[in-house]
Amino acid sequence: MTFQTLFDQFKNLSSGTDAFKQLKIACEQNIIENQNPSENIAYYLIYGFAKTYVLLYEDQAVSSAFAEKAKTQLLDYMQQINQALLLNESEVVLKTLNQISEHYMQSDRIF
Repeated sequence: MTFQTLFDQFKNLSSGTDAFKQLKIACEQNIIENQNPSENIAYYLIYGFAKTYVLLYEDQAVSSAFAEKAKTQLLDYMQQINQALLLNESEVVLKTLNQISEHYMQSDRIF
């Protein structure tokens, strides 16, 4: 599965915890099966975000607005990664992943 496919699948899911679970599982599978190091690190970053969301909110009632905010933020990150991966330049991918990490650390860290 390509990152684009994973991105499209997550985009079409609901904003609930189950969507983040599915994303986490898909990332895990892709890390194991994929041979592209740039994609693997991207999968790992998104896997970490999805896993954290599931661990934090799986047993809690969250508002639909909060869930949508989290999904929107993650989709934004995935969009940036996808665009970088399409260029097929490791340096661009690394720069994008670093920018996402920096943004996340300055954000509300909702996942």
